[in-house]
Amino acid sequence: MHLFLIGPGGAGKSTVGEKLAVRLGYAFVDLDAQFCERVANIREYLKSDGYEAYLEQNAALFDALLLERCQQNVVFALSSGFLATDIRPDIVERNRQRVRESGRSILLMPSKDVDVACGCIVTRQLKRGFGLIRDKEESRFRQRFPDYMALGDIQIFAMGSPEVIVHNIMVAL
Repeated sequence: MHLFLIGPGGAGKSTVGEKLAVRLGYAFVDLDAQFCERVANIREYLKSDGYEAYLEQNAALFDALLLERCQQNVVFALSSGFLATDIRPDIVERNRQRVRESGRSILLMPSKDVDVACGCIVTRQLKRGFGLIRDKEESRFRQRFPDYMALGDIQIFAMGSPEVIVHNIMVAL
């Protein structure tokens, strides 16, 4: 069975995903890391080809990874906009369908409160050093928040350590 960690950038999908995979004895795949390894640096790709092309490439990569890993149990950390963006709703819906058909999705979000969640996520994003702009990141997060809140077979709302979040996921599973 596959588990898909979903949520905004900075929610802890990669960190939690690695620990969860170890705990379950599953393989771990970070979609963003795979994109960087197999296609291009995401920031550079976005600059040269645009977000729509990125969505297309990312969806194709996801499909390839599912085929490659079909015989394994895998924890996937999905890209932040993979299931929640207003650009190319056809791709987003297809991604959602593939996730539904292929396993269980787990939403990671710091809080159910949009203001608390936004503050936490944007602060984490800005600390990554990508030259992001607070107002733009807050606006993007607030725009996607309702979409995220409608996702996830399991929803985990926590700002604790990755170990606590893994424990919460294990209980929910």
